[in-house]
Amino acid sequence: MSAVPLIDAKDLMHATLKRAPFSREGWLFELKYDGFRCLVRKVGERIDLLSRQGNLMNRSFPDIVEGVVAVPGDFVWDAELTVDEPTGQSSFERLQLRAKTTVAMNVRAALRQHPARLYVFDMLAAGERDLRQLPLAQRKELLRDSFGNTSVLVYVTGIVAAGAWVFEQVQALDFEGMVAKRLDSIYQRGRSNDWQKVKFAGYSRAAGLGWGRKE
Repeated sequence: MSAVPLIDAKDLMHATLKRAPFSREGWLFELKYDGFRCLVRKVGERIDLLSRQGNLMNRSFPDIVEGVVAVPGDFVWDAELTVDEPTGQSSFERLQLRAKTTVAMNVRAALRQHPARLYVFDMLAAGERDLRQLPLAQRKELLRDSFGNTSVLVYVTGIVAAGAWVFEQVQALDFEGMVAKRLDSIYQRGRSNDWQKVKFAGYSRAAGLGWGRKE
């Protein structure tokens, strides 16, 4: 069994809030999903789904655990855990219901009614290799090659340079916002200007915007 680098929720990288959308060469622009930040660690058959506070979420989301188990190799991913509506939009209310459900019988019913999905956007380790000092562009390539999309696991693509266009899609599809990332940026702990988030002020779940609150 490989010795996966010890990476915990305290090591997560966080985006800095920016008020206005922008376009810029050398930057990748991704949709911002309305869910729970999730650090995924896989070592052999052991899976840890960790919230940004470091809490283990496995009991509430066995469907996600099962999806991750099926991916070969050992790794650490950075992702967003959601429960989606049939339209593809995230439902934070349904996600909260899932998260509060821990009794096995109730969990089985909840995952049928509110199936979860993991949007994977970064890869921090692959086997014994710590990837955090690689530029984002390389980490995304390694991540893309590590698994295929399923109904449970989704690779987060992005658009290079065209941030204004991505934000137009955010508004049209009623997403929470977008995240802009420098393609040459390494993965560093804490808040960074190399990742910037822009929220959609007209988002239908106003509480999700959290203006003035650290995320």
